[in-house]
Order: sequence, then structure tokens, then C-alpha cells
Amino acid sequence: MKWGEAALILSGAIVGWYATRRARIDMGGAPKKGPSSDYLAGLNFLVNEQPDRAVEAFLRAVAIEPDTVETQFALGALFRRRGEVDRAIRVHQNLVERGDLAPAFREQAAYALAQDYLKAGLYDRAEKLLADLAKGGAYRLPALKDLVLIYELEREWARAIEMHEELARSGKPDQVIALAHYRCELADADRRARNFEGAKAQLKLARSGPRQFPRAALIRADVALDENDAALALTLLRRVPVESPQLASEVLPRLVRALKAQGREAALPEVLAEFAGDGTEVADAIAHAAILAGSTESPALLDVLRGYYARNPAIAEIVRALSGDRVPDDAAVRALAQALRRQSQSVARYRCSDCGFSAGAFFWQCPGCKSWDMLKPLGPGEQGGALAPPRQ
Repeated sequence: MKWGEAALILSGAIVGWYATRRARIDMGGAPKKGPSSDYLAGLNFLVNEQPDRAVEAFLRAVAIEPDTVETQFALGALFRRRGEVDRAIRVHQNLVERGDLAPAFREQAAYALAQDYLKAGLYDRAEKLLADLAKGGAYRLPALKDLVLIYELEREWARAIEMHEELARSGKPDQVIALAHYRCELADADRRARNFEGAKAQLKLARSGPRQFPRAALIRADVALDENDAALALTLLRRVPVESPQLASEVLPRLVRALKAQGREAALPEVLAEFAGDGTEVADAIAHAAILAGSTESPALLDVLRGYYARNPAIAEIVRALSGDRVPDDAAVRALAQALRRQSQSVARYRCSDCGFSAGAFFWQCPGCKSWDMLKPLGPGEQGGALAPPRQ
């Protein structure tokens, strides 16, 4: 938030508080006193765009008149937005510790303090406050949502599932995609611990939500490979590029492992070319994955690469510059694939459709905004250049 917006919030809180305060009549019928000189000075500093001096003036006024609760909340929120988390914590701690604070204000102060702790990365302190707030009251739902965030950051997937279930019981719709990913995280942990039955149980729960959930198929293929069932792994992997072509690069290393387990590693280019027969989008995704893996020996796969080059405007221009109107020969196709592979090592290839975070590797959960399934391959002309698969 910019200072101008924060100043409007702060000044609105102060003026609103005084408008209410002046309207109150005490038991004897005498009107309350007007704003102090420090408040008037603070407002003057706001008008004259002197934010630091305004804040100091308001702090002096609060120290003199400790019943100015609304203004203290405004100051605490302002400090947090400006990155002065220590000051925000002190303001909200003072409010929480006040013995004369009304229950509603105490709850508000506890939630504000939890937000300060979250901002400061003090997740254990925030969790303790939020757990109390999540038991009931006005901040129950926000507290549950913040607890989900904390448990995601700390990779406590079972606890995150519990919070989602609490939200569902409170009338919030199920977050089926997030829950399925939590189950997959638990399944992958079980698989690594060689608890294959536990992994299968978690994957079954993951598939009970979304209609199509390719991550579960990928992990189930991993389990099959760990159990020396390469045939099942190949069957599972066969479906993933059709349902989600952007995951072809996730399929490829598992495909290599499955073929190696069958003693057919040399058949990889032919298998990729077979996968590419499922449509243009799948073919382009397979070509893209083959380039990244350096797997460009098969004549059948070279034809897939030629089609990929022709459909990608940025690459097609390079091909025309090198080969004119002639169809590029095998050597030219391989040379261009090698150049594109080298390019991929120094550029971002994925971008989050929610927050714009860019990455060279694929993530199920965006490291920037924590959304699930939002990282998508970059298209031509975007950061990442010619290597990104063309959009359909």
C-alpha cells in the first residue's frame, strides 16, 4: 500500500473516532473534550505529506489518551504495511495486554498481532494466537484460512487438511484442488518411506476430488516403479500428456526409468513419437520435453520436431533463415534442438497465471502466491523465448 492510501486510512480512522467521541455525552451531560493538540498537529502533517512526523504526533496523542483504541489499530496496521513490523507488534501487544479492553477489541487486537507475526515470519507465535481465535468468534474463518497458509509453509499437510475440513464445516466450499495436492504430498512422503500401501490410500483420496488430477497418476507411476511394475507405470504415464500436455517434462524422466526397467531404454524416442500421435498440443509438448532431455535421435521423433518448429512462429523464422523454403534436414533439426536446449538453461520457462512469478523449473504450488496448478509454460514472445511450447 502506498503512503497516500495509508494516510487516508489513518486520517479516516482518527476523524471517525473523534466524530463519534464528540457526539458522546457523559453521565453528567457534559460533552467530551475536543481533539488534543497532538492530534491536530498529526492531521496537519498528513495534509502536508509529512508522514513520519504525523505518525510521531499521533503516537504522542495515543500515549496521553490511552482510550483511543481505534487510532491505535490504525497506527498498528499502518506500521505493518510500511514494513515496520516491530512497531506494529508493540502497538498490538499493548492492546492485547490492556485489562480494560472490551472483548471485541481484544479479539481484534489478537488477530492484528497474529498478522504482525505472519509478516515477520514468526509462524509459531502466529499459530498460537490463530488457534485460539479459530475456536470461535468473529475471526474464526480468517484464522482458519491463515492457519492453512502456515501449515502449507511448514509442509504440515495433515494439519492443513484439518483446517480445510473445519472451513467446510463452517459453510465454506471444499478446496478440492488444494486438498488433492495435500494428499499427494502425503502420498509422496509415504512412498519415499516405502510405505506403498499408505501412499496408495492417500492417492485414492486425492483422486476422489478433481475429475482429472494428473499429479496423482504421476505419483502412482512412481509407486509402481518402486514396486517393479514398469508395465503399470507406462500405462499411467501414457494418459498424463493427453490430459495435461504441459506436464510432458514431468512424464519424461519417469518414462525413461520405466523403459530402463524393461530393458528398452533405447526405445524412448519411438515411444515419445507414439505419444505425439495424440494431437497437435500433445505433440508440441512431447517435442518440447524431448528437446529439454536431449533426446533427438529417432527419425520418428525428428518428424515430430519438424512439426513443432513449423507451428512455433519464433522457431519457424529461425528455420527459414537457415534453410530458406527447404524442409530442414535431420542434421539441422538436431542442431536447432541442441541450441534450444542450451537456451533453456538460462531462461525462465514457466509463469504463474495468478501472480506472474517466473521460474526455470516446474512447481505444483507457485512459490510466489502459493496458488496450486497455476504455473504454465511460457508462450512465444514471452520470457523464455522460442523454446516455450506454442499455445493452441
